[in-house]
Amino acid sequence: MVCPWAETGGVGTSDHSQEAITMRFSADRGRVYRRCGCRDTHRHQLGTHCPRLTTDSEHGSWTFAVDLPSPDHHRTTIRRGGFPTQDAARSALRHMLEGEAGGFTADPNQTVTDYLTTWLEAKAYVLKPTTVAR
Repeated sequence: MVCPWAETGGVGTSDHSQEAITMRFSADRGRVYRRCGCRDTHRHQLGTHCPRLTTDSEHGSWTFAVDLPSPDHHRTTIRRGGFPTQDAARSALRHMLEGEAGGFTADPNQTVTDYLTTWLEAKAYVLKPTTVAR
């Protein structure tokens, strides 16, 4: 996967904005895997260890997991599942990472003030100083 901003030279003309976006967007982040809800004799979920996953291509669903930074500098793992195909899970993962590159964090405790402050700091590189001040 290629970062769309890397090919076009970034959103603005500033090297700072290009650097900020490419540092935060990485194609090799996250993982996509298949799992199911089957349980063993002790009622524990088998997840990715289910033997039917290797023999039945229709069994289970695709899931992605990615570690995203949070405002308190702790790692937050976001997992989303239920995708019918591996391509659908990869597409959703790519969408999540592109959103992060645009300033969106999946932190459920993030306030609107925190989001807008971060967004404005990222936009300060590509906007005129008078526009940022207003």
